[in-house]
Amino acid sequence: MTTKQRYEKMFVTVPESAMDDPNHVGAIEDMNGYIERMGGTVHAPATCGEISYSWTVPAHWTFRFYERFKSFGLKAKVRPNSEWFGLLEN
Repeated sequence: MTTKQRYEKMFVTVPESAMDDPNHVGAIEDMNGYIERMGGTVHAPATCGEISYSWTVPAHWTFRFYERFKSFGLKAKVRPNSEWFGLLEN
């Protein structure tokens, strides 16, 4: 019997001024590569006064991704219907 992989949606929202910070750009590029290597999907960022990045990640890696985002100074979030909602720092 095989188990179906579950996925979570993670997102990070930052001010557009962050695009001027090479550390921010490097952090997002690093996370994009890391998430893809771990089986996740990178979505195109949306802008409207701020930049919204989003990813679809394997559920069992959510906390690891959260901790890695945190190490870059980025606050990752999950949707309210996520099994991780309320377990990650707010």
